[in-house]
Amino acid sequence: MYAVIDVETTGLRTTWHDRICEIAIVHVDASGRITGDWSSLVNPERDLGPQHVHGITAAEARRAPVFADLAGQVGAMLRERVIVAHNLAFDAAFLVAEYSRLGLQAPVGREYGLCTMNLAAQLLPSAGRSLRDCCLAAGIPQQRAHSALDDARAAAGLLARYLHRVGSPPPWQQLVLDAATLTWPPLPSEEVLPVVRRHPHEVEEHFLTRLVDRLPRVPAPPQADSYLSLLDHALLDRHVSTMEADALVEAAYALGLSRDEVLDLHRLYLQALAVEAADDGRVTETERADLHTVAALLGLGHADVDRALDPDSDDPHRRTTRPLPAPAFRLLPGDTVVFTGQTAEPRELWEERARMAGLTVGRAVTRTTRLLVAADPDTMSGKARQARRHRIPIVHPGAFLSMLVALRVAE
Repeated sequence: MYAVIDVETTGLRTTWHDRICEIAIVHVDASGRITGDWSSLVNPERDLGPQHVHGITAAEARRAPVFADLAGQVGAMLRERVIVAHNLAFDAAFLVAEYSRLGLQAPVGREYGLCTMNLAAQLLPSAGRSLRDCCLAAGIPQQRAHSALDDARAAAGLLARYLHRVGSPPPWQQLVLDAATLTWPPLPSEEVLPVVRRHPHEVEEHFLTRLVDRLPRVPAPPQADSYLSLLDHALLDRHVSTMEADALVEAAYALGLSRDEVLDLHRLYLQALAVEAADDGRVTETERADLHTVAALLGLGHADVDRALDPDSDDPHRRTTRPLPAPAFRLLPGDTVVFTGQTAEPRELWEERARMAGLTVGRAVTRTTRLLVAADPDTMSGKARQARRHRIPIVHPGAFLSMLVALRVAE
């Protein structure tokens, strides 16, 4: 009967190449009862836009199917149903645009469906326009705002209230009858495994858990430097992105390193950082905190930090025969930095901070770019693709601020 939809997007305008990054569909029968629901993240194949609003990470989105893979399944779930959404014009425009990219026409639009926002003017006259305001006026609990499935369920609740108030048949009965006559693109409707967003409190497993426990062990593996070079790159901003974690796992497998060998290398790396921190005869609280941060990122604990700081430690993992590269990346006045992604603070503010520190702000990533600052280091933006191609470091804004502080201190 009805298909209530909601989409999360990379921005507000399809004309600016914004894309769907999450879609949800809730089926509702003639009485307003929910009979089924479905949702999936969608890989938009571009930057995710206002991530501080919708909360979807690039790490999640890049593992999701692209819309082309979901188009047949979505069409099958919408076929012969009246499409309903809160602000239907917005959601419909994005669906139409996604199908248009595939060279297809989808019968989605205000003339074919119902908008719970517009209907509120008649059926919830005391409510505001937003989904939250309408739900409050109708006494409908709203769970996680800007989650496509939760928003679609909330809109389905509004539809149920409206159906109860208008009686049967509803004044839009002709839309119900017409829905069965609309022609949808002839696409295969095989089910594609959806990818749903993680719960806000769910922590992704450490990348070390993906390595097997036992592989043929190689004493003092000569491959270590290759792995450690990747580790240098990943730990530059004291954050291991999902893409960096994937690269480390792939490198460990390619080099034949077992989990125990990787942990040994991580302890050596931590030891090298500890030696550097103690080089002036004392370890500051800031340096100690940094060592604990690195240890956590490497799957190590407080005891590993204590042993790394103890020059007389008899730790069997402590070795000094293999020199380790130490992170030495520093920004210098005149370096070019580029920004990508949308943060809670305006892009102009970040650019001004960079200029005040004596840096040059670039508009595109080139071979001469020194650093890319990304709202999400896993971003799939074109700038990020260029940076990875040229092995230009990608860091999050917090790390960039720390680099600016280091730059001012150096001056």
